[in-house]
Amino acid sequence: YTTITKYCQDDIMTTMKQQIARKQDELNRLKDKDRKLQTGQKIILAGELLAQAKDDPELARYLLNRVEGKFTRLTDQKRIAPLLDEMREWANKG
Repeated sequence: YTTITKYCQDDIMTTMKQQIARKQDELNRLKDKDRKLQTGQKIILAGELLAQAKDDPELARYLLNRVEGKFTRLTDQKRIAPLLDEMREWANKG
């Protein structure tokens, strides 16, 4: 009887561990989906702000003032430099 009980307990524990693993995988997929949604939202908003700043020197200056010096990683600085240069041109229009 105790051997059968032990096997049943082992099966129950395995099943519970499998359920926990499946739920953890589901949670990870939901977190990934949420991150992708947030990233997409940021891209859309940034694109709209840049489109407006291109025709609005005051907005371009404001955005430049808010972001210049904020990029601390060298790779980010190199990547963003051409855009900041272009924004400076927009800012100097008016």
